[in-house]
This record gives sequence, structure tokens and C-alpha cells, in this order.
Amino acid sequence: MTRCKRTCLTVAIVLGLLRCRTVTPTEIQPSASPTLASPFPLPPTLPPSPTSTQTATPTVEPTPVAVSVHYQTAFGIDYTDPEQYLEQGEQSQISDPTVLDSVRTQEQSMAHLGRIYRWLHSEFTHNSDGGRSIGAVTVDQLLVERQLGGCHDYALVYAAVVRHLGYPAVMADSYSIAWIEQFQAGEQDGYVGHVFVEVHLAGKWVLVDPTNGWYVEDGYDPADPVIPLKGRIAGSSDEIYGYYVDRKGIDTWAYGITSCSELTQAMEELAGQLDLEAIVYPEYEFEHYRR
Repeated sequence: MTRCKRTCLTVAIVLGLLRCRTVTPTEIQPSASPTLASPFPLPPTLPPSPTSTQTATPTVEPTPVAVSVHYQTAFGIDYTDPEQYLEQGEQSQISDPTVLDSVRTQEQSMAHLGRIYRWLHSEFTHNSDGGRSIGAVTVDQLLVERQLGGCHDYALVYAAVVRHLGYPAVMADSYSIAWIEQFQAGEQDGYVGHVFVEVHLAGKWVLVDPTNGWYVEDGYDPADPVIPLKGRIAGSSDEIYGYYVDRKGIDTWAYGITSCSELTQAMEELAGQLDLEAIVYPEYEFEHYRR
């Protein structure tokens, strides 16, 4: 399997942001950064990665060698003991594992995680339910209906599938930092957040965006609440300075979210107390899975 091309965060990206009510999970496309005054420190600009050479003969992706990385407990997740995150939660049970036969393999790799991402987007259609499905559906229901309504649905199914295939996985619910700034100024319009999935692979935790295909393979710190994936709030001219993680767990029920109203309440509680001036951005290199 060929390696995915690298895509660095040298430009602002149009992210398929998932609002609590209306969501359009479109693939992120690069766009020019607007000229705006930064309300808090900007994340560092990463140098462009070298373009990989394409060959006519496909190569087999080797199973990564386990690396030694020191992790700690954060957000109630014991990152030193990934095996416990192989167990599904009540919301993420998969009753009919045969539906995953097409993505089964002996290989565990970033390429395989990308294959699961592409399977998710080819086997499921997007509906306009948006945030209405947050906490209201199970993985079994979504596997039968084959429709996903927003980033919570995409992350819920993706995490359950990779977990079933042998990868420890944790959902990470985050809120737009630009939205938090707007909330504190009393100017927010709706609620803007995104859900990522942390996957344990070859001795380290990696970050995957199951909705739009972005991932961080090296250097990801699951204890850091800041995810510096930049883009734009749909319908707004304000630049996004990334996301701030608030809750993590096996599924949304596991971290206490069973409805959209519970999520918006949690967002308001965090936004009301977060010190934006204290935010420090990690230097992650984002890469992108192609569909």
C-alpha cells in the first residue's frame, strides 16, 4: 500500500466544521490566510514537507516498529495502559462484525488507518441531521443505517471500527478556540467544535480526524488539550486558531454526553472559564489521507 502524501500546516485550511445543528463534512482544501490581528499567540508555521516520489510498483506498508514514548494520565485516560481502550463501550458495541470484513488485515499501520477512513466515506452517506444525532445513536444503528450526520457520528464509528480491528482508541471532543473567543465576547453564532480520534499504534498514540482525513503520526501528545488544526468557521470571516479538547472517552456516553443540549452546556462551561492568553500551541505536522 502506498504511503499517503504529506500535507503541512503552512497555510490555513478550510475545515469541514461540524456545527451542532448543520454540518457539511467536506474535504478540507488549502486557502490563503486572512490578514487579521491575533487575539492570542499564533501557532508556529511549519516548514513544507518534501514531496514523496510516486512509483509505478506498489509497495507493502511494513508494520511499524514499536517505539518507546513516555505518556501520562490525562482527561481521565490512562495513556500508559492502552490495552484497556480495546474494549467497546455500551454505545460503541458492534453486534455484526462481518460488516468489517472488507477492512480486515493482519497489518497494523497508518496506511491501514487511512484505508478504514476511506471505507467510512465510501460506505456511508452524509445526512443533514448534524448535531441532532449527538448521543442519540449507537454504532450498531449507524452501521445498519449507513448514514452519518456530523463529526460525532464519524468519530464514533471510526473509533469503534479501529478498536474492533485491534487498535486501542479514544474519542477527543474539542471546541473551536475562535468560537470560544467569540463566546467570551458575547458574539458567538451557534456552536462550533470538532471530534478527533486518538489511536494507539506501534507503541505511540497518533491523532486522526475521521471526518476530513487529517492525522498526526509523530510527536502527538494526548495530554496537551490544544489541537492546532487551522481553518475557518463556516460563514464567518474570523480565523480559527485550532481546537481545545474538553472531554475524552471510549464514546460520547462514556464522557457524559447523551444529547446535543448536554454538549452545548459543556461548551459554554469551558468557554466561560478558559484563559485564551495562556494557550500554548504544540508543533504538530498534519498529514492528509486522500480518498
